[in-house]
Amino acid sequence: MLWPVTLAGGLLGAAAAGIPGALLGAVLGHALDRHWRLRRWTDVPVRLRALGGRKLSFERVLFLCLGHMAKANGRVQAVHLQLARDLMQQYRLDETRRLQAMRWFNEGRDQARSLERLVARFARREPALAVELMDACWRMALASGSLASAQQQLLNQWGKKVGVGRGEQQRMHQKHRPHSQQQAPVAREDQLQRDARLLGVALADSPDSIRRAYRRQLSRHHPDKLSARGASATVQNNAGEQIRDIKAAYARIRQYRGF
Repeated sequence: MLWPVTLAGGLLGAAAAGIPGALLGAVLGHALDRHWRLRRWTDVPVRLRALGGRKLSFERVLFLCLGHMAKANGRVQAVHLQLARDLMQQYRLDETRRLQAMRWFNEGRDQARSLERLVARFARREPALAVELMDACWRMALASGSLASAQQQLLNQWGKKVGVGRGEQQRMHQKHRPHSQQQAPVAREDQLQRDARLLGVALADSPDSIRRAYRRQLSRHHPDKLSARGASATVQNNAGEQIRDIKAAYARIRQYRGF
């Protein structure tokens, strides 16, 4: 029988401090071998994978992402904290796990680095739970009643890592948007394409690009701008109708894209 950490501890201890170091390293290594039930070298990668899986637990990834999503709105509000508590109750977390979940939430809220890599690793390990994770993130993003551009960007990034397409993202958006914001069914694809041509954009363009194009079109068709360019009286008289069409097109695209 081979105790791998015992052997490694003894060798490292001997290299560092001779015979006393070897004895101390062997004793500490044997304690770890017994604790982790390691009897051969092939047990080591199995144990490391198990430890990695524990660190990538659903609850940890979930509350880290929820905290980050809440802060992306600008500041964490009471409604975000209440939703976090509701999810703790939904997943039946006991008091100890609730406290840990809140620590993860706060850690994610203050997270300076991106969680994109963590989400990607979790999605490879638990693809079904990763979709559930995205659904909870949409719920958090819409908890305050509005979707910030930073939140939309996170949802797009994480959705790609999880493999959630635009259609599924749109379904989650419709599912969790406040009831007061429920609108008419999304316009047909041919209408949306006409709207996109009117604004001078593609439907797949970023929300910021679409907003800029919308403002640009409004400016171009403003009566004062038309008059300054020497537009005909007919064109100036039709400016109001053109602006209404631009606003309606922008509203339909916003609804379709969910921003």
